[in-house]
Amino acid sequence: MCGDNHSHDHGHGHHHHDNDFTDYKDAVKAYRESFASKEDVMNHAPDPAVREMLKYMDEQGVENCFDRFDKQKPHCTFGLAGVCCRICSLGPCKITERSPRGTCGANADLIVARNMVRSAAGGVAGHGARAREVMLTMKKAAEGNVDLPIVGKDKVMGVAKAYGLETEGKTVEALAGEIADILLEDMSRTVPGTHKTLKAIAPAERQKVWEELGLTPISSYHEVFEALHQTTVGTQGDWRKAMDHFLRLGLTFSMNSVVGGSIAQDCLYGVPHRSTIKANLGALRTDTVNIAIHGHAPMMAMKVIETARTDKFVKMAEEAGAKGIQFYGICCSGLSSMYRLGGVIPLSNANGSELVVATGALDLWLADIQEVFPGIMDVANCYKTVVVTTNESNRLPGAEHIGYKRDLEDLDKLPELAEKIVTRAIESFTNRRDVKRHIPPYEMEAQVGFGLEVLSEHFHGSVEPIAEALKEGKIRGIINLAGCTNTRIVFEKAIVDIVDILLKNNILVFTNGCASFPMAKLGYCRPEAREKCGDSLKAFLGDNLPPVLHFGECIDNAHAVGTFATIAGFAGHPIKDMPFAEVTPEWSNEKGVGAALAFRMLGFDSYHCVHAPVQGSKKVRDFLYGGTRELLGSCMNVDPDPQKVAAMIINDFEAARRKLGWA
Repeated sequence: MCGDNHSHDHGHGHHHHDNDFTDYKDAVKAYRESFASKEDVMNHAPDPAVREMLKYMDEQGVENCFDRFDKQKPHCTFGLAGVCCRICSLGPCKITERSPRGTCGANADLIVARNMVRSAAGGVAGHGARAREVMLTMKKAAEGNVDLPIVGKDKVMGVAKAYGLETEGKTVEALAGEIADILLEDMSRTVPGTHKTLKAIAPAERQKVWEELGLTPISSYHEVFEALHQTTVGTQGDWRKAMDHFLRLGLTFSMNSVVGGSIAQDCLYGVPHRSTIKANLGALRTDTVNIAIHGHAPMMAMKVIETARTDKFVKMAEEAGAKGIQFYGICCSGLSSMYRLGGVIPLSNANGSELVVATGALDLWLADIQEVFPGIMDVANCYKTVVVTTNESNRLPGAEHIGYKRDLEDLDKLPELAEKIVTRAIESFTNRRDVKRHIPPYEMEAQVGFGLEVLSEHFHGSVEPIAEALKEGKIRGIINLAGCTNTRIVFEKAIVDIVDILLKNNILVFTNGCASFPMAKLGYCRPEAREKCGDSLKAFLGDNLPPVLHFGECIDNAHAVGTFATIAGFAGHPIKDMPFAEVTPEWSNEKGVGAALAFRMLGFDSYHCVHAPVQGSKKVRDFLYGGTRELLGSCMNVDPDPQKVAAMIINDFEAARRKLGWA
């Protein structure tokens, strides 16, 4: 910029950049004032077990994430607005009206965009790392290098057909090995080539959109590598081009981290099946060896559960004075094993995990990867709960480690490792007889394990009746309710409030991941919850379907999308035109960024009560909150008030119905 717009500050020349600064202070201040406090959670959390445990921990003087959140206030204005840059050591730089550019010359638009790209890359890597481990396990199982059966035989055959593989004369194991190789190639390809999973699975309409926009990914490894390259100092200087890569990462998250991971898991362990389970803290037992399954990688958890149910360990537990061994689910490893092996009781998502430990009822806490708060160790030490980590990517100081190597070369030792873990749990049961238990008396039955296969079976062969009910107006729309929970929001309240409003307005709910826990705990996942629905949805559900269909863990977004796509096919319209939505009210981490973005890439609008850190750039904010509509047919919608979010969804669904010509 030329010096005609020049002033002096302490004798130094200073350039002012017209229309270059977004004043974010008022917006951030108003948003920050909406943040919940621990007291708000204690008074207004919808789950009475949560309220009771917070009071109990307060009385015991035991800290949890809600205490720590309060101590962080006031939260950093620059961080909330997304205008803090610490990529290089010329800074860190923060964008203000006085200093509208960082040392390198990057303005707020570029800084906010680069931060979002890095966040999306983290999400791809997070779910992708878990997916990669399952893919490698499937490959080893197919080759006979680890003693695991290929349980999902029908899934293997269906995927082989989708990929166009020759099946004649081949064993299921041989085909599973070929599928694993394709999934791993799509995950790690370095030489540009056809993304086979995308070509085989994604709707043709979407593939055309992505191709025209130049967003088709090469592989997860390449796109995460390129994200870090583009956003390093002095490289990508165009905020809009950076957002192109942001979108590309969303597609990578969808096709590799979620769909690829789901394919591998379904082939190896089988698809979910419908079952009825108990949920919430009141289901904790005091007469059994209690093991919590926490994290996102299923291999060790599944083997530990199978091992604990053998005669050898049932007898060992009884000899120690227990009436068996009981498993409980925290986050996604718990949900995955719950609907595949049965008998696993879901208790909490990540933000409530410390509350679960504080019941004193857990003998062993089995932690693999992701959403495992370091603060768990402090609470576990108070109640003599043994914490065992199993993955080299997640080590906790003070925890015991019983796991496989980072390159998975010793996965054949899973049975041996599982035996060590179960033995350690029984020892802990013996050593913890003096620990006081505090178990709130709240439990609920929930139906879980829904998916395209289960719903097709329920409707005598296909989900076409759901499409017909949509067209006729008996169902006004369908949402996928997912995502984490967030301490900015009263714990689980936004999730519950939105669902209450949508059900009354005859909107059907699919759910998975952390958002599914309050649904299961509070009775939404049982047929009796139809009383919460409007008349037409209630009539459609009948006596046997709950209004909130529990699809499982977070990567079961893939099962949900498959169901949405099939329903859209019967309705004769692309997903982007349907009254469908991705709703993650309380998302809180990089995987949440990736998940919502992945749905938008597929044509779903996404709805949230938590803002992304984009308020420091009007251009980036406007691009995400509306500008992608023209490109993708979808955009991001945010309001901290759950009632306003529910109203947005209802209004948008009615608009979509009018456009489709549906009553």
